[in-house]
Amino acid sequence: MIRNLGEKYSPLYFLAALGFGGMAVFFFMAFMHITPHPDTPMPTFESITSAYANGDSFMRTIIIVGYVGMIAMLAIHFTLLAWNFREFNAFKHTEAYTTLKSTNAEVTLMAIPLTLGMTVNGAFVAALALVPGLWGIIQSLMPLALLAYGAVGVLALVIMTNYLRRIIGGGFSFEANGGLNQLLAAFSMAMVAVGFGAPAAMATSPFIVLLGIFGSMLFGFISVLLFGVFLVAGVMSIMQYGLALPNSATLWLAVPILTLYSITVLRDRHGMQTLIDAGAAGPQDHPQSSVAVLLFLSFMILAQVAFLGLGWVVMRSNGFFKKFVTSREETSPVAFTLVCPGVGLAVLSMFYINVGLIQNGLVEKFSALHYTLLLGPTAVAVVTLWLAFTLFRNQLSTASKFAQEQKVLVNA
Repeated sequence: MIRNLGEKYSPLYFLAALGFGGMAVFFFMAFMHITPHPDTPMPTFESITSAYANGDSFMRTIIIVGYVGMIAMLAIHFTLLAWNFREFNAFKHTEAYTTLKSTNAEVTLMAIPLTLGMTVNGAFVAALALVPGLWGIIQSLMPLALLAYGAVGVLALVIMTNYLRRIIGGGFSFEANGGLNQLLAAFSMAMVAVGFGAPAAMATSPFIVLLGIFGSMLFGFISVLLFGVFLVAGVMSIMQYGLALPNSATLWLAVPILTLYSITVLRDRHGMQTLIDAGAAGPQDHPQSSVAVLLFLSFMILAQVAFLGLGWVVMRSNGFFKKFVTSREETSPVAFTLVCPGVGLAVLSMFYINVGLIQNGLVEKFSALHYTLLLGPTAVAVVTLWLAFTLFRNQLSTASKFAQEQKVLVNA
């Protein structure tokens, strides 16, 4: 990998680690939505190994691919995370960092809590799939999960508060914006919100569930507020001053944000059912899904398709893909934004198929139609993996033109 970027480094390179962490979660979705886990809301090492022992060739293949993909993606995620912190610590001592803190680009610092939120999420689901007996002590770990996401949330709030304090005082430049870059702030807060939703969905203690719901609602509201404000600001900037070519990828930022909103709602829904069961009336029968859930997921996926379609048309016409994705001649850390939408669409598609269609009785599990529908998120995941490795090779590997230029500068 390229090293010692100095002033050429950007916090947006954290998105490279984020993308591979998201792919690890996608591979876990194979366990979540395909393997049976009737005794727990999440798949565990025991439920997965049982499914492998009792399953057919399809089930066993899915489990093998799931484990290999999840472990490999997490290994790359942690490698890139360590690389980013090393480069970022050096970057903080440069004039470029001082300049970043005084411009619109300060919002790129939100990529740090965003990626750390994915780190906690990825490590948690991997532990469920890899550690025997973990579910037996999972309830004692729920307070630690709240603390972990709380720490990431505090970091996000500190960065965002400093940024907002400056731009509200007149420091925001619409002319220099040139895209939907600012949605990164909403993305980061949404990651914290979905993280708090995990204890809300899995805890049995009403107090822990309530804290999880409160946390996800708080950061979810902040995210929605930032999404609305910065989406309008970004559109105004584009309409008045045009879309900056390197920022074209930010037109897809809404896609992973909508995925996080959707999963947060599903997790909080499960948490509210837990609170109802703890009430005076005692445990109740709760449907796994409903038509309302199906319509909600349908709306979110269709909204994603709309953003993807718009971004695709723009990036095809302005040559972004050719210049910043498939070519080694030009580099832009913003290009790593493209990986997150693919992960978001693939993950939400898995929820849509299982929670929206199968649990509402519209599609029979393991039917020909089910297998056919699974081809959709699988294809998206394959393309996303190709994109992630292509961007890494063309921008961060020692084979890239960027790396060769840095080597020349170091040796000069």
